[in-house]
Amino acid sequence: MLCHVVLSVYAGNVMDRIKHVLVLMLENRSFDHMLGLLKRLNPEVNGCLPNDAGCSNTVDPLDPTSASYTVGENAVYVQVDPHHSIKWTTEQIYGYPVGTTPPEGAAPSMNGFISSYIDAFSGDVAGGATIMQCFAPEHVPIMSNLSMEYGFFDGWHASVPGPTMVNRAYAASATSNGMGTNDAVTIAKGLPQKTMFRQLEEMGLDYAVYFQDVPSLLQFKDMRHRDARPRYHVLSKLSEDLASGNIPQFTWIEPAYFNGPLQDASDQHPDHDVGLGEKLIKNVYEAIRASPIWNETLFIITYDEHGGFFDHVSPMENIPSPDGINSTDDPFDFTRLGVRIPTVMISPWIEKGSVFHAPRNQNAGQYEHSSIISTVVHKIFQPTENHPRPRYLTARDEWAKTFEWVVEGIPQMRTDCPMTLPDVVLHQEKYPGALPPQDGSLPVSSLQKDLISLMAGVTDQQIDMADVAKWTESQGLDFVLDARKKHFGV
Repeated sequence: MLCHVVLSVYAGNVMDRIKHVLVLMLENRSFDHMLGLLKRLNPEVNGCLPNDAGCSNTVDPLDPTSASYTVGENAVYVQVDPHHSIKWTTEQIYGYPVGTTPPEGAAPSMNGFISSYIDAFSGDVAGGATIMQCFAPEHVPIMSNLSMEYGFFDGWHASVPGPTMVNRAYAASATSNGMGTNDAVTIAKGLPQKTMFRQLEEMGLDYAVYFQDVPSLLQFKDMRHRDARPRYHVLSKLSEDLASGNIPQFTWIEPAYFNGPLQDASDQHPDHDVGLGEKLIKNVYEAIRASPIWNETLFIITYDEHGGFFDHVSPMENIPSPDGINSTDDPFDFTRLGVRIPTVMISPWIEKGSVFHAPRNQNAGQYEHSSIISTVVHKIFQPTENHPRPRYLTARDEWAKTFEWVVEGIPQMRTDCPMTLPDVVLHQEKYPGALPPQDGSLPVSSLQKDLISLMAGVTDQQIDMADVAKWTESQGLDFVLDARKKHFGV
């Protein structure tokens, strides 16, 4: 089936074309890991194919004669959660072991992924080398299909070479206020900085947050206030609201972070089935595509950070610190970007098969999570009458490259957009035994412990994190759903 036929030709102004922006942020996958093999279908993509130059790692990054492993196509079997804190990501980028400081002027070699991952396997070289495995397009048909049907960035980086909550903080506020780790105490208390959501309110605009178990946006005090609560909705309501066209200017969508008997985790965080995240993307896309707002919508799919998985492009250094606040929990000055992550742009105003590269001028800003704020708040939307123009939140969103131009390149809306996407076969069904149990019986992950702490802080509950560490995913899910009901009434 085709897109709605449009007879008029537009002048190309983004404000005339886009009235709704929806963002879905998933978990812990690098660009090469998820989409790098699309280079086989389009040589323009800055990805990696087996045995390409720069697409291998040595076991010992400081010994070029040590065994070398190139990228592969069996990432469905890579499920152990790699290290991806600031210190471990620094090893992955520069190749110097954790505990040593790269020499002054050391070049980012992107050769430390195997050595970092070996630690997770207690010295098992063969196991460590599996970090080089990437997803063949047929293993992630939804992400691959949308990337080729619309457009995607091969030069979008995480804001920080570090973990989930830190990067999600940048996506909403262009800073983490000096938090360098997923610090459970800080997250429970709530980050104090202003968010783009408050900016949108001050501009006279509206937003909505759809989530299934825990909205990570509650890590901000800004997003806990009473006036914000009516803007949160359970994820199952999204299809209904899209069908009626009851969608505000900006919508933030969160996946499910926990497995349980009555819920499947769709965040794609290891050890979760990537296929479940593919199903979520498919369902959201098809609901947007069938909705009355499709003609005026930009749907963005991105990931919070690389999760420790291989990528061959070095992140930019010497970028602006957002606010001059350094991290002390994992020492860092926030002047380096993180590793590349997949970011897909979907709209009938995007030419099919577009590949968006990093700016050639290194001084012109780069695409990273703060680009969402700088583009949505300062380029796509304007304040309503009698409302002030927003200021930049930090030096980071002022510097970040904007992407409003991705919907300005064609003179007329496309008429060939698919109404539906391919069916998804879960990896746990296609590759029996490749994944651990997905029934909620696994121990809670470090991210899940942080989300539990978050919901405890939001609902003023005292919990012993030593006890939480002994919980299963299912027990963690029970806690956060109970806390969700306490805070939101649903």
